[in-house]
Amino acid sequence: MSENLNRLTYFVAIAEEGTITAAAARLRVSKAVVSKQLQLLEHDLGATLILRNSRHFNLTETGEAFYEAARAAVAQAQDAFQLVRKGRDEPSGELRITAPLEFGVGYVAPAVAAFSSLYPALRVDLTLSDTRFDPVEARFDIAFRVGWLEDSANTARKLTGFSQVMIAAPSIVEKFGMPQTLDDLARLPFIENRALKAPSKLTFTDKRGQMRDIAFQPSVSGDTTQAVLSVVKAGGGIANMPDFVVVDALRTGELIGILPEYALPSGTISAVFPPTPYRSAATRKFTDFFFAHFRQEHRQSNEAKNGL
Repeated sequence: MSENLNRLTYFVAIAEEGTITAAAARLRVSKAVVSKQLQLLEHDLGATLILRNSRHFNLTETGEAFYEAARAAVAQAQDAFQLVRKGRDEPSGELRITAPLEFGVGYVAPAVAAFSSLYPALRVDLTLSDTRFDPVEARFDIAFRVGWLEDSANTARKLTGFSQVMIAAPSIVEKFGMPQTLDDLARLPFIENRALKAPSKLTFTDKRGQMRDIAFQPSVSGDTTQAVLSVVKAGGGIANMPDFVVVDALRTGELIGILPEYALPSGTISAVFPPTPYRSAATRKFTDFFFAHFRQEHRQSNEAKNGL
């Protein structure tokens, strides 16, 4: 087989632009050249990468898998050329990141702003949503996860852990009284977060290690942490929240912790990557930058809380 690596660039452009015409415009060559290179690549591989006719254009399953490897290889090659030409490994091109809404607004977006100012040649595409996108399927370079990682072929790097806490607005406690038992808790209006796998069933563990499941009947259901938190702050009910999301509101008294003697399952904050052996300079450098930025923010926050 004749392995012409230049054809990877043509294929990646076609896959990302969605048409041969758009790929040709991006590469500044004729449609005939792009079409021929795709034809030769499929011949070399002995596989169909793209199904196309006059109305439809879709990657085959083989094409999807090949795209991920080809995209990483092209990015790695571009990094190598950039290293030689500029004498340093400087991120450029596009970096696609996704993160949960609340975490993204509070931590990822400010880090993106700081990172972008350091590397003006880089374009960052940031998607904030509590939808758990698969980084391969949705073509993200980095997918931040807050919660519990599912088994997958993707690669994960843990940033830190967090605890869950039950919280309520003071008005809820005034109206119903402070719950003394889990049965009391179960009778309060509950605000569920549909972004969680089991949004209304929580497992509580007491100080002796005894566990008990509580199935709440939600009075309000939201699809983002931010939406649930807004309802809770407005006095709509109780909810379970990551501690780092509500630490300031608990400190100021805007929210109240409920039954802190019962622990909920702890989770992790992680960065998830496509399972490729190669990552672009932008992916590597932003990950390191964000981890350092996040830890510095938390160190300063903890020092402030402790009066240091």
